Amino acid sequence: MEESFKEILKEKVRNIGIELSPSQEEKFFLYYKVLKDWNRKINLTSLEGEEEIILKHFVDSLTCIIPVKEEKIERIIDIGTGAGFPGIPIKIIKPNLFITLLESQKKKVTFLEELIKILNLDKVEIIWDRAENLGKNPQYRETYDLVLARGVAKPNIVLEYALPFVKISGLFLGQATEKNINEWYMAKNVISILGGNLEKEISIYIDSTITRKLLIIRKISPTPDKYPRRPGIPEKKPLL
Repeated sequence: MEESFKEILKEKVRNIGIELSPSQEEKFFLYYKVLKDWNRKINLTSLEGEEEIILKHFVDSLTCIIPVKEEKIERIIDIGTGAGFPGIPIKIIKPNLFITLLESQKKKVTFLEELIKILNLDKVEIIWDRAENLGKNPQYRETYDLVLARGVAKPNIVLEYALPFVKISGLFLGQATEKNINEWYMAKNVISILGGNLEKEISIYIDSTITRKLLIIRKISPTPDKYPRRPGIPEKKPLL
């Protein structure tokens, strides 16, 4: 199983222009094993197949580093990281990055803490909290070079969670699909309200059936102090 997993992994990441070292291949295999084991106890992913997990979790996560290759990225926060996507796959590929994993469910935080130990990753901070709370904390607000939030909520909601964390000139990467890309463009006014500017859209072909749309949103002015609003409000009364 290990060899077949690594062969599929190498082939699929090569398709998006990434080459893995043997050590990185081993970390991804360990990640896969721990994910499968914990998924029997708590709901971390609905995906079961080896290739499906490789494509829709590992490779999809790694697409996030492609549009920012020319940027100076040192600090990343992954909001609503769940089972560690996309933050941990990026950390495996870019070990020098400092990554904050933000998760509101304690059982998933426990999984992440165990996973980080098994993968022997340093410079990873795991925080059990909500984005609406942490985004008000001056220790974290507007301090990150890159902010990620994969599949957390609809664009106009996730933007309110994410943009307060982005430092001026930093980036938020909107992870869209062909199905919901229009929702992101409809949220351009929300991007502006929160201090961002939509620079461009990039399409990355993961395989013949999966295309990831990435929206590069740059922080050009401070997010007004009133955002993010208190927990629950962004979902109940999304910005328009």
